[in-house]
Amino acid sequence: GSMWWERFRNKTLDYTRPHLVELMNSTGVVISNLTFLNSPFWTIHPIYCSHVIVQNVTIRAPLDSPNTDGIDPDSSDDVCIEDCYISTGDDVIAIKSGWDEYGISYGRPSKNIIIRRLIGETHSSGIAIGSEMSGGVSDVHAEDIVFFNSTTGIRIKTSPGRGGYVRNIFISNVSLANVKVAIRFTGRYGEHPDESYDPKAMPKIERITFKDIHGENITVAGLMEGIEGDNFINICLYNITLSVNSISPWNCSNVQGFSSLVFPQTCELLEESIFPDHCTECYHLLQEHRIRNKGARLLSWWTYLGT
Repeated sequence: GSMWWERFRNKTLDYTRPHLVELMNSTGVVISNLTFLNSPFWTIHPIYCSHVIVQNVTIRAPLDSPNTDGIDPDSSDDVCIEDCYISTGDDVIAIKSGWDEYGISYGRPSKNIIIRRLIGETHSSGIAIGSEMSGGVSDVHAEDIVFFNSTTGIRIKTSPGRGGYVRNIFISNVSLANVKVAIRFTGRYGEHPDESYDPKAMPKIERITFKDIHGENITVAGLMEGIEGDNFINICLYNITLSVNSISPWNCSNVQGFSSLVFPQTCELLEESIFPDHCTECYHLLQEHRIRNKGARLLSWWTYLGT
């Protein structure tokens, strides 16, 4: 990958860099027990795929290598990523579904995605959704996650002009160490493919739950920045304890939600109590068994393949 990174930095490329592995319009994909090194660009990119398992995979690239995402499910459904170690220069996992007017027009969402038993470090985000999410992202379940020596733990990125939605996201049992920002929402990420996008196409971000998150040596607990006139709603924080070395641990704008058992105390916009009135808005706080049932279905399908 180093040749590609150097040419990218020197701006001597007349075309985009290749992915290390890209699978398109495929059903029934198993990527298992492999190591991927030094991708020129994103490492594993399943796009327009269904029933994908990525298991026991190691992905490595230098922490200063540009855009070397680990695994990027893109407009794909029924994806299981588990038992992986990823150390890269960009997002460890990035869930995407198309960019601005092109993603809106094609309209294929990413949905039913399970991420579990993942360890990673990065100069970007551990788990990112977006910023290309114009076809929609829903029903993402992540648990048993460890991120260390990273810039951001969990991030949702979007912008006016994206359209689409991010909803029904449930992330639990996360351990963070030496992470600058534990949770980050960015509502004005910018970056558009061309000038033909509709600036009035607003994304809808709702029903996002973070539960059982613990962190040591965290600089900022949360930077939660929605979009003025298009609030991110039903954001739920439960049982989160972060050792923060900033005098302003939370910075929130244009978000609405609920919280309980959060330390340091979260921002006023998220301080309304979850219990007893807001459990239905807090996705899966009372229905966590569904992640395990979905995982069992995916693994049953894998067993059927005879692997």
